[in-house]
Amino acid sequence: MKRRRPGRGPKISNEVRRLIIGQAIHDSKNMPRRALAVRLQDLIEKMGEISPTEDTLVKLISEARNQQPIDLDQPWSIGACAQYNIPPDIIPVLISLQKFKTPSGKECSLGQITIREAQWVARLYPSAELLINKLINKEIIDNDGSLWLLSIIVNGYVQRERVSEQMNELYPNTSDLDKLYFGSENFLSDDALERWWSTFPPEYQQAISDAIEQERPILHEDIKRNKRRSLSDEETQMINDCLDILKSSGLVALREFVNQCPLAQENGMFQLVPSILYSKTVLGGAQ
Repeated sequence: MKRRRPGRGPKISNEVRRLIIGQAIHDSKNMPRRALAVRLQDLIEKMGEISPTEDTLVKLISEARNQQPIDLDQPWSIGACAQYNIPPDIIPVLISLQKFKTPSGKECSLGQITIREAQWVARLYPSAELLINKLINKEIIDNDGSLWLLSIIVNGYVQRERVSEQMNELYPNTSDLDKLYFGSENFLSDDALERWWSTFPPEYQQAISDAIEQERPILHEDIKRNKRRSLSDEETQMINDCLDILKSSGLVALREFVNQCPLAQENGMFQLVPSILYSKTVLGGAQ
């Protein structure tokens, strides 16, 4: 594995700096700095880059986290719309999204809409609505599912912008997000879902994990019913392993596990488990 050489060492690339900031303020924002530094060293080396030292990473994590929140990251209200150029015709959508994220007026794991989110909803909704309407017309999602999907799309752009600001870029480069969300006709493919997973913020991944856990006994029963017999200990363990890997590491790790496990391949686990992810979480509005 590549380690940073003694002395000043190589300049940190923009890709590595973007990873550090994103992990510090978003993906692993609640992880202790030292633990995150160790994780970042592994991620950076997997990118083929030379990692900064652990102490340097801790310093960079602290710098990213210590930046004061700006006005755009304060909670949104209708009164903020005029000040921040949020058009009035998007307010009904924002109200519905706010209710979805904070049911019954109480704070939930997804939190309140920020002013920055409201701005991105206004920018993205005309394009996102076309995608959402296709899924509604095919009866793939309902109203809650559409709000869940909108929130996920918006969050990807919000986090990209926050990292871009810390890097003092003129504007966030969102070309990969544009292609992922709006540039593919087959946005329900396994490959697309893998890329989507990587854009989910921690609170969404937790909500998905909770929903998957609720489905665990149902999945066992469905497979048992399909086989018309009781499951062996090996089959039971394999199913649990697939769900645990999906929860902890996402779909890419699940694919790798299935590719190395003949029993999982025999039972079509890579097709079956993502179907739960679609129907019960991503497209069903996990809460």
